[in-house]
Amino acid sequence: MGQSTTEQRARHRVTFAVLALGVAAFALLQSLVNPVLPTIQEELQSSQTDVTWVLTANLMAASVFTPILGRLGDMTGKKRMFVVGLGAMALGCLLSAVATNLTVMIIGRVVQGVGGGVLPLGSGSSGTSSRSARSPARSAASPV
Repeated sequence: MGQSTTEQRARHRVTFAVLALGVAAFALLQSLVNPVLPTIQEELQSSQTDVTWVLTANLMAASVFTPILGRLGDMTGKKRMFVVGLGAMALGCLLSAVATNLTVMIIGRVVQGVGGGVLPLGSGSSGTSSRSARSPARSAASPV
């Protein structure tokens, strides 16, 4: 049996909320570390050059893993890979939170970056999800 229109809309709203939360979390992980770099440097007794890797490693990992996770998402399912990515971001956050030295902090940030590589899958899932709810009269290229 098919789902009613109300059930489909509710499912799409939940999907959109989860995707928006994931994107917001990754954006916060990117931007909130900048103001605290001097504090991290002081607390972990490191140099300014070394502490910049806390930000750089995260960005590099996200850049490298975006196409890899995109391909895995095509092969195994976007939803599954998005959940795996959110799990990686959470694990990276935990690892970074308990870091007692700069190396552990950087490893945690790399794991966060790997998780952030799934954000384009969120966009793809959002488009796929909304396309299935369109009426047959609209074309796939329709912006609305």
